[in-house]
Amino acid sequence: MMYLEAAESGVLSFQEGTYLSDTLLTFLLGLGIVFVGLVALVAIVKCMGWIMGRKKTSQPVQQPVPVASRPAQQPTDEPNHGELIAAVSAALATVMGKQVNGLRILSIKKVND
Repeated sequence: MMYLEAAESGVLSFQEGTYLSDTLLTFLLGLGIVFVGLVALVAIVKCMGWIMGRKKTSQPVQQPVPVASRPAQQPTDEPNHGELIAAVSAALATVMGKQVNGLRILSIKKVND
């Protein structure tokens, strides 16, 4: 009723105690709702983390299979073609001033001296 009279006069002032108390109540209610919402959001995220973490541990953990050590390779007279192509392509890229992935080597032939 007091608001209706104040609205008709066109002036709402802080001198009336109900206006200030209602404003403070609205502020505290809004602050409380936001705080409760944030706490609920944190609780939901924690529960989801717990549920997702539980799913990971339910699967059996596979141990890595140990790799048997290979005996050292004996040097042979036959060159490693992969290393040869890598060395030639790196040298060509350096001389031409291009990137290695910009080159396409179709064949390599040995030249007799």
